[in-house]
Amino acid sequence: MPEMYPIFLRLEKRPVLVVGAGVVAARKIDALLAAGAEVYVIAPEVSPEVAALAEQGKVSLEQRPFRRNDCDGAFLVIAATGDGAVNRAVRDEAERLGLLVNSVDDPANCNFYVPAQ
Repeated sequence: MPEMYPIFLRLEKRPVLVVGAGVVAARKIDALLAAGAEVYVIAPEVSPEVAALAEQGKVSLEQRPFRRNDCDGAFLVIAATGDGAVNRAVRDEAERLGLLVNSVDDPANCNFYVPAQ
């Protein structure tokens, strides 16, 4: 496998899609918000932490399963579902659109990695 190419991204005012809204997703969302990203969350089930962020207007939230065109308009995509099939669908859609995608704790479904947070 070739070496990885390190990168830092400016996410301020960039749309980032997070698929999943559990405890792990909440940690990723916090880091994205700290970087200034505009975070959009899609998940059928939502943790209290993510629900609170939505209620405070810090993230946009759609409580439903992931759909094929959900990555449209995103700059970056994070899959944090814990479900390999959903993560794979998210990766496939993001890559179809030429987007960077990270699947938390699922390296087979990533085209970049994020250090543990």
